[in-house]
Amino acid sequence: MNKEGVEKVINELINIEPNKIKKHTVIINDDKPLFDKKDFDTIEGKPQYFELDSKGRSNGAIALISKNTLPLITKKKLKYPEPSNWNKAFENKKLFEKCHIIAYSLSAKLANPNNIFIGTVKLNKSYMKKVENEVRKYINDKSAKILYRVTAKYKDTNKIPIGVLIEAQSIDDNYSICRFCYNIQKGKKFRYSDGMTVGEKQIWSKVVQTVANKIARKNNRKNGYTNYTINIKTKIFHLYDNDCKQLENAEPKNIQETTATEKDLLAVGLKCCKNCVKDN
Repeated sequence: MNKEGVEKVINELINIEPNKIKKHTVIINDDKPLFDKKDFDTIEGKPQYFELDSKGRSNGAIALISKNTLPLITKKKLKYPEPSNWNKAFENKKLFEKCHIIAYSLSAKLANPNNIFIGTVKLNKSYMKKVENEVRKYINDKSAKILYRVTAKYKDTNKIPIGVLIEAQSIDDNYSICRFCYNIQKGKKFRYSDGMTVGEKQIWSKVVQTVANKIARKNNRKNGYTNYTINIKTKIFHLYDNDCKQLENAEPKNIQETTATEKDLLAVGLKCCKNCVKDN
């Protein structure tokens, strides 16, 4: 199936009425992705986050992932930036979450605003996670490098994506994935146009469509969080976004980002940078 054929299938999927969706995840094109030759130029450890579209919506991202990019240590203390079109009213509903496009568990990169979209709890913690876990297991079992792309799919001018297309291709063998995961939540009906649950009065507030990472980091530090960058080759950690000179010539594949505490990092055998960490 060519690209036009795949797009036609996806358009058919996103036009299905939510109450008529039979499968939360649909295999497309016999699980064969449609990467271009230039996609394989993606640098290991350096994800490319797509620009927001004309409606200010998160679009997707592509990354070359491997054992090098899997997090050495995972501590979820990061306060995520708000995705475009996020509404504060979502936060108490237990319906939507701020979801990574390229999962931290695959890239070890902190939350870039263009890497966050509005997804249901079920999509984030179940449907996408199942695919991500499969890919991560393959990387660990085969020591494979995998080209990985996730694209958010919207219907018309909706603020909430109908679902995401996940594509993966091993650089070393024939392992591949091409699957569409629906952005749905069992037992919940909501409008994709604005995220309001059916029957709820419109309470949409004007929100900032992109939130700078620098602002998010300042908020984290106000809450007692300090983020770090790890060079997995030297086994030394540095202050995140500190532009330490020791990282200038480091290969992207050797760089991971983390919200773990200094104590956590020392506990797994890492050493702190004497220049940027000790002087902070």
